[in-house]
Amino acid sequence: MSVLREYEKKVVHLLASRVLSSQQLDAVIQEGKLVEYEYTGCGYFLTIKHPSLPAERVVCHTPTLTGSAGGINSGFVIFIEDGELTIECHSWGDVDVPEWFRDRDVQIAVTLL
Repeated sequence: MSVLREYEKKVVHLLASRVLSSQQLDAVIQEGKLVEYEYTGCGYFLTIKHPSLPAERVVCHTPTLTGSAGGINSGFVIFIEDGELTIECHSWGDVDVPEWFRDRDVQIAVTLL
């Protein structure tokens, strides 16, 4: 069972597909083990580990993604390093991402800037 929410799976596919193969993406999403979840007050960091993830640091920030739920907007960045993948979900607008955000039906969109 995946530790990622459905929208987080989509975020991983959209942001990390230039770095990871489709087989790696599927394995990381389905088999990744939770390392840490940290709510920051304006978003969160969620870190999972999987042996197929690279050791060298990679930052995945394109395409620009936004998430929306309950009138709250967020942005996403993925960091990969030392066999771990971290999703950063941060505020994207005037209202901070609340702690309940992960439990909502977050809609993901590719944003053209």
